[in-house]
Amino acid sequence: MACLARHIARHGYRMVQASGTINDLYVSLLEARARLGQGLMPETTAAFTPPVAPADVVVEPYWHETLASRPLSALRERFELDDESLRLLVAAAGCALSVDVARLYTFAWADFAVKRPTVGFLCELVSDDSEASMDKVRAFAPHAPLLRQRLVELRDDLTWGLDTPLIHRSVHVAESVVEFLRRGFVSQALPARLAATSVLRAPDEARPIEQVVAPEGLADEVVALLEKALREGGDGRPRLLLTGTRGSGRRTTAAAALRQWGKGTLTTELGRLPREPELFLSALAVALREALLRGVVPILRMDGLTDGQGEERTRWEAVAAATFELLDLYEGPLVLTHLAPFPALHRGVREVYDLHLPMPGSAAQRGLWARALTSVDWPTEPELATRLARRFSVSPAVVTQSVDEARTRLEHASRGQAKTPLTLEHLAVAIRRRLDHALSQVADPYVTTLGWGDVVLTAEVEGLLREIIAQAKNRELVYDTWGFRRKLSYGRGLACLFSGAPGTGKTMMAGVLARELGQEIYRVDLSRVTSKWVGETEKNLAKVFDEAESAQVILLFDEADSLFSNRTEVKGSNDRFANMEVNYLLQRMESFDGMTILTTNFEKSLDEAFKRRLKFRVHFPVPDLEQRTRLWQSMIPPGAPLHEDVRYEVIAKKFTLAGGNIKNAALRAAFYAAEEGTDITQALLERAATAEAREMGRLV
Repeated sequence: MACLARHIARHGYRMVQASGTINDLYVSLLEARARLGQGLMPETTAAFTPPVAPADVVVEPYWHETLASRPLSALRERFELDDESLRLLVAAAGCALSVDVARLYTFAWADFAVKRPTVGFLCELVSDDSEASMDKVRAFAPHAPLLRQRLVELRDDLTWGLDTPLIHRSVHVAESVVEFLRRGFVSQALPARLAATSVLRAPDEARPIEQVVAPEGLADEVVALLEKALREGGDGRPRLLLTGTRGSGRRTTAAAALRQWGKGTLTTELGRLPREPELFLSALAVALREALLRGVVPILRMDGLTDGQGEERTRWEAVAAATFELLDLYEGPLVLTHLAPFPALHRGVREVYDLHLPMPGSAAQRGLWARALTSVDWPTEPELATRLARRFSVSPAVVTQSVDEARTRLEHASRGQAKTPLTLEHLAVAIRRRLDHALSQVADPYVTTLGWGDVVLTAEVEGLLREIIAQAKNRELVYDTWGFRRKLSYGRGLACLFSGAPGTGKTMMAGVLARELGQEIYRVDLSRVTSKWVGETEKNLAKVFDEAESAQVILLFDEADSLFSNRTEVKGSNDRFANMEVNYLLQRMESFDGMTILTTNFEKSLDEAFKRRLKFRVHFPVPDLEQRTRLWQSMIPPGAPLHEDVRYEVIAKKFTLAGGNIKNAALRAAFYAAEEGTDITQALLERAATAEAREMGRLV
């Protein structure tokens, strides 16, 4: 109260009317003096004359009744505030902390209509003289701690509008700051601007560090760095950047490490903050403020924030420098996550330590599935965890989400009946839904019902395909158990080229291989990958390979010659950019650790350097007479009404068609028969084969 009494004594003349009396439209002199704890004086003007001893701090006896000393010390320490900034903050919060102070403020500025103090009033309130009050205005500069950390926000005066001078701008203190001043902690919900982008979690919501799936030593390294960040302050405090694919356990690992010291987390998706630069930076500052007030560690997810093109790229560039400054000046422990290494972050923020979380290996995958299946308390088919780990390689998040979804669906379906055990197919549906979401922008799942018994191959082609399957099935044994992974720093992927004339079964056999291996296969839609914009094709391809590697699905590039064509002599910018795309593909294929199948009708058009990087090159020839006969036989299902006059060898000899064309002709003949109400006859098959040959441009 000493500051208020001093302010009224010094500036009380502003409230005196021309008649020499105080306007009773505001708080009365009687009430004001009573609240100030002074005796009444008979003459109103004398109320402003007695000297009041200046207060060294705002927090004197009155404040000690309203505020605890510990919150003030905590605020000073957590936000690194000097005495001047702390005085101004407490004075600004006075209206929200006490009805007495709120009414006295209106008395001091003689206006009940004004509900919040201005910068000028607060500076006068805590200053010993007018000259000193103007020096204190600098505490409300944009880069000063109070505004930078969003402990206070300034609003324009309605009369002045956008031209409001700084000293006339009103000062607003966030509700969470007021609660912290009053109680020493914050229990209310997150501010509205963070509701859709941030999640607050208590320490006991995190998984114990022993349950975190991470390479040997990595979890211990995270623990050590975060312990140092919690223990040390100032410029030496490390900031932790965790990289890895979505769902790889970056947040889970950090939260588990922080649990050991009783620290919760505040996770914020920076990519979902407002797009307008000023609002983005304000929301980020509020998130950091809330973390300090609540004593939790912020986890800032930067996935997708920095790799946009066009407007998205421009948006990030507009806020990058200011974002790095906020992070660099942040006074507490800080965890950031990103999909890949982030060199710009190191240039803008000091003491950043990178740690990469790779996808779990086969053994870890089995452990993840076993733990997730056990936790849902639902019957499962035998060896389910092992079979899932063999078929899928997915992130810990996908494991947990897929098991929960499959269990929920079965629970609803089994209501009132015996529990149906969880099966591989139940989980496959849930997993595929998540993989579809990740790859749907550039690829589509390719599903076939055919197996080895439905295909007709030469002995040479079948032998190569069997060898591909053998390598795919035994990768874990050879690379991990036998140690060959250490001998091969790159080129461990299984890249296969299927070449041959149209209709020889290249794409179909890719699907058969995937089914035999029990893996998902995604066909890349080249129309959604290639782009006329420089760098956009490489970005789309990077997304394809990243998602496929994290999920261990097979990638199928149909008509790959359109992407992997020969590099040309550079005669213009188009040639240069086309060669850049091929170069990128060569590098990415070499580093890709999964299985890729490419099909082409024109093997000679493929880049020679690219072909040298392929593990297998399988040529599918046009089938000979014997193979064509077998193909015709295999295309007619047992349930189809087949006339006894059909002679497959005659049709095979008369029409030199590939397997795809034979399939089309057989189906065509079936529809002819259905329309005419007859069996499938020799004449109908030959009629269909003739139509198919003509569509191929052949003379029949």
